[in-house]
Amino acid sequence: MRNDGTVLPVLALLLVGGALAVALAVDLGRCGAAWREASFAADAGAEAGAAAIDPAAAYEGRLLLDPALAEQEAVAAALAVRPRAGRTAAAEAEVTRVCVTVHQPFPPGLLGSVAVGRVIAAAACASPAQG
Repeated sequence: MRNDGTVLPVLALLLVGGALAVALAVDLGRCGAAWREASFAADAGAEAGAAAIDPAAAYEGRLLLDPALAEQEAVAAALAVRPRAGRTAAAEAEVTRVCVTVHQPFPPGLLGSVAVGRVIAAAACASPAQG
């Protein structure tokens, strides 16, 4: 029995498997980068919202937030830092803390058919403090 040509199909399968492994590694790296960007935007928004101190409370020596202003500042800062198409931000503020949630679409890459329509989400909270 002759075994001519048996290496070629095995080599073809190894090449396809290697290409898929590289594509998966690249897309996972891009997913991590997108999450870092969304997390950075959420942190920046939370810090900006935590700076929206209620002036009347500050004159009384208390560090309290103006919730409406904190939400507005937090969303504006989260969308302004390293802007990306499709990014959305939402904020919830109380008098003692502000929390920001950022949703950012994950751009399709080498494995686009698997990752189409995926959204990266990150959240951060901050409280006013004396520094």
